[in-house]
Parts: sequence; structure tokens; C-alpha cells
Amino acid sequence: MKKKLYIETSVWNQLEHDDRPDWRETAEKFIATLQQGYYEPFVSKVVVDELLETPDEQKRRRLVDHMNSVEPVMLPFDEEAQRLTAKYMEAEFIRGTSKKIYNDSSHVAIATVNGIGHVVSFNCHHLVKDHRIDGFNGVNFQNGYDHLVDITTPHRFVITDEEDL
Repeated sequence: MKKKLYIETSVWNQLEHDDRPDWRETAEKFIATLQQGYYEPFVSKVVVDELLETPDEQKRRRLVDHMNSVEPVMLPFDEEAQRLTAKYMEAEFIRGTSKKIYNDSSHVAIATVNGIGHVVSFNCHHLVKDHRIDGFNGVNFQNGYDHLVDITTPHRFVITDEEDL
């Protein structure tokens, strides 16, 4: 059985950014790993909506094409995930109420309610932080979800040769 990975918006965005060439290279290797079928990729309506907000039409099209190239499973942002997102937003480990923070929290909620143990992200400000991961998992346990959600960068999942298997 393949490991399930929820791929948050920042991973796709790195494929079109030149400000962090090391992250772009990692994103490209990660996407190549997904295309080889080593993992089962998931995204959500929230990811798609964020990509569609890209102002440059050509870049927006390329981002969607990148996403479609790995044939991810599309997850809804259903009522259960919305309720869990609201619980995160009420928690003390979340600071702020912006749409960006709400969307970041919703990625974790969507993964949680769908039993996906890994959120892959380059968002080191709002998501890939130890105290935030602990906060999300604390809220999850308080609300009856019995599995941990790990939030990490794509580096961990890159497979470049047989030695990585």
C-alpha cells in the first residue's frame, strides 16, 4: 500500500518560483517521484482555489498542469473539515484570522478527516513548525481523531535512485 500524501499549495507554487532555487529543485524532484508512482497524492478544492487565484494566466495554467501531472485524488472541503478548521482557528497556537491562515489550517483539517498522515508543504511560517504540528494534533485528539498528522517539506519524500528505496 502506498503512503498517502496531501500536497499543500506551496509545493506547487515552488515549481514556478525562482527566489529559492534549492526549493524549486526539491519540488521538481518530488513531483518526479510522485509521477513514478511511489506515493498516492491528494489535493483539495482549497489547493485548486488557491492556485486559481494566481494572477498571471500562463503561470496559473502551468501550476494546474503540474498538479494534474501527478493525477492526485481530489478531496472536498466538507462540513467535517470546516468544523475542524474552525476548532484550529479557535486554538491558542493559531495567531491571526486571515484567509491565508484559515486556508493553511484547512489543509491540515482536510488531511486529518480523510485519514492522511502527511501534509507536504514548503510553508515554514504557518505549517512546518513543531509547535504548530503539536497544536494541530492536540486539537485533533481532543476532537476524536486518533492519528497523528505530520507536516513536513517534500525533501523527505524525494526518491532519486534505487538506494533511496
